[in-house]
Amino acid sequence: MKTIIYYLLLLVFIGIFGGFLISQRGNNMPMAQMVGASAGLVLYTVAMSLVGEGVKQDEREILHRNLANRAGLIAGLVILSLGVIIQLFAHQVDYWLLSGLIVINLTKIVSLIFLENNK
Repeated sequence: MKTIIYYLLLLVFIGIFGGFLISQRGNNMPMAQMVGASAGLVLYTVAMSLVGEGVKQDEREILHRNLANRAGLIAGLVILSLGVIIQLFAHQVDYWLLSGLIVINLTKIVSLIFLENNK
């Protein structure tokens, strides 16, 4: 039950954070609000990285965590790829999206090579 509440609180937080950013439209945001929003996003990132990281009881829970991680990776790759494709057609590529795709793929490849060689 605790983990479900944890997940729901994180979902509510990112919803409120997204609503705040949409209402501000990223323009004319005072420095104090920008620092606060950045700090909130850092805390959210740390909290999300800890989701599902606990003592695992059995193989089923490990499988569920691995499937959730894979689904999150695929969703992130799809969104970043769509962002790059849309920006390509607008002739205005944001290099942060492209570098995000590169980092995700390099991390996956390097970790797979590392894990294969350390069996």
